[in-house]
Amino acid sequence: MPKQLNKSKNLLTPPLAEAETGGKLNQWLTVSYQPVSLFSLKRSDATSMAARSNLVPTPYAIKMALLKVLLEAEGLTHSTNFDDWIKCEFAWIRDLQIFLQPPQRLVVNRNGYKLRYYDQTADKADKNKPTLAIQDGFVFREWVYLEGNLQICCGPTSQLNELEKLLSQINYFGKRGCFFQYLPEATERTPNPQFQPSLSQSFTVQPMDDLGANTTFNKINPFSTTKAQLDKDRMIQPGFLPLELTASSARYDLYQRK
Repeated sequence: MPKQLNKSKNLLTPPLAEAETGGKLNQWLTVSYQPVSLFSLKRSDATSMAARSNLVPTPYAIKMALLKVLLEAEGLTHSTNFDDWIKCEFAWIRDLQIFLQPPQRLVVNRNGYKLRYYDQTADKADKNKPTLAIQDGFVFREWVYLEGNLQICCGPTSQLNELEKLLSQINYFGKRGCFFQYLPEATERTPNPQFQPSLSQSFTVQPMDDLGANTTFNKINPFSTTKAQLDKDRMIQPGFLPLELTASSARYDLYQRK
């Protein structure tokens, strides 16, 4: 189970912390979100036709959400010096460590859909080759019901004010439509992370992808010609969630936080 810190001993108020170090103290920021819809985020090893979902957002998904709201809010005002500005902003977002505290209960619903889709094997360069315009197919997807609040702990960073501002603007993680409500009254700043993975009790392993330590904005920018490399620009490592599988069937899995 993630280790809870003693807030009375570890919590530093932002004015005191900044006064002691000239505003440059690296601290941790913990925020909470209330899920308001089902959650789904394809695992990194999923295919287009069969995709299991992550149980919670990954650090990579959270950092991409931070970059999204940053570019939407401030990108236009830095159009004249965009390369220098995004290089600096991307660096501190990339270097964040992120720990997650799942909600109290999660229910993974398995669904199968029959749909029609365009022929994926067609050679689009060969105009004379006959192809099927539409094909029938079966896809597998998972949707996760989250009961309780999702907590995210980010740090250490001196950009606490900007980080909190960006996190407050995020309204979905994973697939579009997987909405979360930011809870401003639950935000806390601490000198140490409020919770970390612990292997002393029951846990569930989930592949966690994250940005590589030396990757650049151009390598994760979909409009750039520079390609990102797996295990270099996008790292996938096992993550340990304090969840125990308590019930399972062909149609669902029930997890409870320990």
